[in-house]
Amino acid sequence: MDLQSIPRLAPGCRLHPSEPVLLVPEGTLNLAGPARDILGHVDGKLSVAAIVERLLAEYSGAPKDEMTQDVVDLLNRMEQRGVVRS
Repeated sequence: MDLQSIPRLAPGCRLHPSEPVLLVPEGTLNLAGPARDILGHVDGKLSVAAIVERLLAEYSGAPKDEMTQDVVDLLNRMEQRGVVRS
């Protein structure tokens, strides 16, 4: 997935409204660290670059290079698991 990709959650997948959990057809995925915040911006409309910019505004002082790598890495892992598509 690159910065111009527009990720979306796969059909049947959604974030739990209050817990750090991604609900998937087979069960749940526990989300650690900023994963819930990242996936909260995955709406099928925002590019990866736009998601990074929004997160940088939320996490003031976070290094852009590290944030970009963290977002891309998470989205790639989630894509491999079949819960995010681009």
